[in-house]
Amino acid sequence: MNNLKKTKNSIRWVIALKEEAQVILDYYKLKPINEKTIYPIYKNEEETHWLIICGIGRNNAAASTAYLYAYSNASNYTSWINIGIAGSGKGNYGDLYLVDKISTYQRKKSTFPSTLPKANLPKMHLFTSDIPISDYSTCELIDMEGSAFFDIASKLTSKEFICLMKVISDGPENDIKEITRSKISNLIKENLLKIIDVISYYERLSEEEFKIIDKPKLFNEIKSKWHFSATQSYRLETLLRRIEIFCNKKDIEKAIKNCETSNSVINVLNTKIKNNLVNWSKF
Repeated sequence: MNNLKKTKNSIRWVIALKEEAQVILDYYKLKPINEKTIYPIYKNEEETHWLIICGIGRNNAAASTAYLYAYSNASNYTSWINIGIAGSGKGNYGDLYLVDKISTYQRKKSTFPSTLPKANLPKMHLFTSDIPISDYSTCELIDMEGSAFFDIASKLTSKEFICLMKVISDGPENDIKEITRSKISNLIKENLLKIIDVISYYERLSEEEFKIIDKPKLFNEIKSKWHFSATQSYRLETLLRRIEIFCNKKDIEKAIKNCETSNSVINVLNTKIKNNLVNWSKF
C-alpha cells in the first residue's frame, strides 16, 4: 500500500467471480499484486485500474469495496465499477444493462444510481437478494452484491462516479442451474466492447475531476514562503493554472522572487498573465 502513484484517471472494479472478471483482467492487463490480501486484488502497471474479486453476497461486496478503497488509496475522483451476471424476468439472455434503481428485501426505499448521460445501453431496476431467486416474475434484474457495493461506494465518492452493469445469465427460459464458468466468461466477453465504451466515459470523468482538484505544481511551494488568506489561496491557484500554460517554473519563480507579500505575488502573476498575448476564450 506504500508509494502508490497519483493517477489522472482512476478506476476501481468490484466483481464477485473470477469468471466475471477474467475478460476485464485480460483487456486492461491487470496482474495480481505481490502481497497477501484478504481478497484477491489485481492492478495494471500504471495503477489506474484496480480490481478486487469479492465473492458472492452482500457482506463480501461491502467489505471488499471498503478494503479496496483503503488498500489502493482511492481518491474522491475515483470511479467505482460493479459488473456481473444477473437473473432477469424481463430482458434477453446475454444482454447488458445499466442499473438505475436498486432495491432489497431489507430496505423500504430504493436507491437510484446515476447513469452516464446519453447512454445507448438500456437501463433496468436491480433487486439484490441474499439467496438465489428462481421466481423472476416481479424482478427486472436480480443479483446478490449490487446494493451493498453501491451503499459503500456512495460513501466513498459521489454517485456520478459509480456504475453498475449487469449481463442477463438466467431467467424463465434459461435455468440458473445451467450456468457454467465458461458461460459466465463468454457472457462478459460478448459485451466487452460495450463495457469498454462505458469505462472510457468514467476514465474521462475521473481525469476531468483530477484536473479540477489537483493543485498546480508551484502552489504549495509558494504558499510555504508567503502567508495567503483563504481568498488569496483560491486566487493564487487560479492564476497558477492559467500562467502554467505559457510559463515554465523557473520563469514564474524569477518573476515573484523579490515579492515581499502574498498580495504582491498575486499582483505580479496577474500582470504577467495580462501581458501575455493568449486568447483565454480557448481554454
